[in-house]
Amino acid sequence: MRFSDRRQRLFLPLIFTLLLLCLAVWPDQGRTGEPASGAGIRARYSQPRGTSISWQIHIPAPPPAAVIVLQNIPPATVIKKSSPPHSGYDGASGTVKWLLTAVEPGVVKMTMELDRPIRRKGEISGKIIFQDSATRPIAEVFMSSKRRKSKKRAIEGC
Repeated sequence: MRFSDRRQRLFLPLIFTLLLLCLAVWPDQGRTGEPASGAGIRARYSQPRGTSISWQIHIPAPPPAAVIVLQNIPPATVIKKSSPPHSGYDGASGTVKWLLTAVEPGVVKMTMELDRPIRRKGEISGKIIFQDSATRPIAEVFMSSKRRKSKKRAIEGC
């Protein structure tokens, strides 16, 4: 029995060390499912409630050539103003669109002033569509006021 106790005392620290080594070497997927190198876009709401909605989009270096932002608000909501100005709005579906070209690396701050307040989590959501580089597929980043982090997924077949 002493032999198994000795093996167990050696085996557990070895497994723990290997686990720590794997965590240190394994690529960090970060909060949004993106590589730790900073590739990809991240986004989060700064203010997801009230009549003034705001969010930030973190643009990596090198930046994509264009970024499409789709923001879903309750249908028939009137947009008093938006910064930057929105490219289109479908009031029936509540989809607001922006086409951002010539974006620079860093943070893009976006805001909307609405005619009525957003009161509950989940009343708004957003999607950002971009292509990291010519060799990577087009990807989407989802924003939701229900979660604290955005999610990214590649669009198959592009």
